[in-house]
Amino acid sequence: MLSRPSWWLAAALAGAAAPSSAQSVAPPPWPATAGDPPVLAADPVRPLKLGSLRVTLDASTLADVQRAIGVGETTRHGKGTEALDWLCYTVADAEPAQRLWLTSSELARGSRIDGVTAIELAAGARPEASCPELPAKFRPVRFEDGLWLGALGADQRRAMGLAGQGSGSWGGAYRGSLGSLEVAGTISVEVRRARAVAIHAAHTAQN
Repeated sequence: MLSRPSWWLAAALAGAAAPSSAQSVAPPPWPATAGDPPVLAADPVRPLKLGSLRVTLDASTLADVQRAIGVGETTRHGKGTEALDWLCYTVADAEPAQRLWLTSSELARGSRIDGVTAIELAAGARPEASCPELPAKFRPVRFEDGLWLGALGADQRRAMGLAGQGSGSWGGAYRGSLGSLEVAGTISVEVRRARAVAIHAAHTAQN
């Protein structure tokens, strides 16, 4: 079974930023926090929907998603426990534009998607060769519980403990069991003026 340091490391690796280069757009790092994240009573990480395409973390693979979408190339940075593979896509017609990374840590063998990072981009941002436009048939993008970038509904703000038009961050970690598997889900949402401007999610299920 996973020890507490191991499952937290799994989440951190899934969302950690890799070194950037001129040829790739690396995912941004998870927000720095002091100590372990707050413990949540329920798993906060749901499957990701890209249009009708369902991406289940720690089950769907980068290769399968790339093949289904038809554009994008897997990028790898780092070696050993610091290795991170990802697919990057841009949603340029969102207001503001958005960027999405589907990541696979060394714990997921660089194959299974065990992390998702998404951010709102500055005005005028456009797709890049290493982060192409996500085709229209794979939009909208959202988690199955409706969470995504942009304005948060009143119910979402209440669930996060973010009242009114406030700013701040919300997140935490869940640890539980599913049959013989130990499940860990970790999420971080950055909120500005009642808008989710950055989301990091990681999910593992291991013996």
